[in-house]
Amino acid sequence: GNIRRAEHFIGLMKRLVEYLKQPLTLGRVLIETPLSFVAGLQQATAIEPKMLRFCTSRLGSLLQVLEITDLSEFYGLSMIADFATLVGTYSKGFSVILEPFDDRTPHIADPLLQLCCLDASLAMSKVLQRFRSVVITSGTLSPLEIYPRVLNFTPVSVERLPMTLTRNCLCPLIIARGADQTALSTAFEVRRDVNVIRNYGQLLVDLSTVVPDGIVCFFVSYGYMEEVVSDWIRSGLINKIQANKLLFVETPDVAETSLALENYKKACNTGRGAVLFSVARGKISEGIDFDHQYGRCVIVFGIPYVYTQSRVLRARLEYLRDNYQIKESEFLTFDAMRTTAQCVGRVIRGKTDYG
Repeated sequence: GNIRRAEHFIGLMKRLVEYLKQPLTLGRVLIETPLSFVAGLQQATAIEPKMLRFCTSRLGSLLQVLEITDLSEFYGLSMIADFATLVGTYSKGFSVILEPFDDRTPHIADPLLQLCCLDASLAMSKVLQRFRSVVITSGTLSPLEIYPRVLNFTPVSVERLPMTLTRNCLCPLIIARGADQTALSTAFEVRRDVNVIRNYGQLLVDLSTVVPDGIVCFFVSYGYMEEVVSDWIRSGLINKIQANKLLFVETPDVAETSLALENYKKACNTGRGAVLFSVARGKISEGIDFDHQYGRCVIVFGIPYVYTQSRVLRARLEYLRDNYQIKESEFLTFDAMRTTAQCVGRVIRGKTDYG
């Protein structure tokens, strides 16, 4: 009936792990609410829902009593304890989703069990309850109107403040056609068009010839970046780019990306100049500043809309529509433009900067 004793807690975790293993072998998609998942868990294992809420804290205290300092060995167990705590705490705003394989590679079994937060206001509500006054500010909070709806609060005051610059130092460009008048787009229907890809490459060649120091390029996904770069290698455009600047590439590997970023900045510091290929929603697009010589130009190849067939995204869109009356197209456009603003904002990091 309780998990105060270590052997009782370990027994609960064993039963939970065994229960989680079962659906991984079914080979079909499962989507459940936390209430449905907890009810099924209780029926199969006799684990009471209220005990799940304390799994994370109980595991932490047990590791502390055992004086275990290297917690990396228990990372998997910590993930399961966190899962149990969240699914036992929140009855709405989350969804338990099991995918037996990636839809893009259905012939490869790769089961994935996720507890997905569909409601960002759950985190925001804790802040609003604790503090009397909360100020939310950012250079990329646009459009402002959708944030109170997504985060479920009523703002007392909404202000838009212009950027203060010492001189005219911004040159925004929207390039809709290539040098041969080919319409440029990363829409799914034309994103693999050779003419579109090579016009993007020629654009980068031309800019790398005249723009000093660093250029940061953002692609809509890692897969698209690989396709584009492969074509540029075959057509010889990569050689033309490298004749003007050194070239570095972001990868999903954090260590490789950190090394690429370090060498990119070295190339900018020496005056040689460099081009950095990155991905929207990647590490570089939101967490790294490219001030002064590190970012004299940012190129965003297309609007980075999210993968709309993702079951996690579909579940969130349905939740926002049913609970906050936010249309699917409205949220997708908001998310894409917010991501684009994050990418473009890398180049101007102060009033004396330019790009």
